[in-house]
Amino acid sequence: MKVLRLALLPLLAAALSACGILYTDVKLPRGYRSASPSDVKAAPNDPLVTGRSCSRSALYLVAWGDSSYAAAVQDALKGRDGILYDVRSDMKANAYALGLYTRVCTVLTGKLGQP
Repeated sequence: MKVLRLALLPLLAAALSACGILYTDVKLPRGYRSASPSDVKAAPNDPLVTGRSCSRSALYLVAWGDSSYAAAVQDALKGRDGILYDVRSDMKANAYALGLYTRVCTVLTGKLGQP
């Protein structure tokens, strides 16, 4: 009976952690309202830009970073003037060893139109 309990412990830990036991690499869609090409001065040669913002946590004790939309937009613009349109937003999560170290990133991809 004791051996059975020890065998079920990893399964219970995996079910409660909402991630893989040793490694997780997940991408999820997120919602982001953005302008459409008809709302801005869209041109066929508008560049495609990508921005990323991440937060991390370790040992279930400390967490740091900024995985907000605003930080991802700022990273995508990188000091350029323009309006993002046709934006796609995704979340990417990585977790290692039952979530002892995790990284969650918001990734925005969109076209950069002229203001």
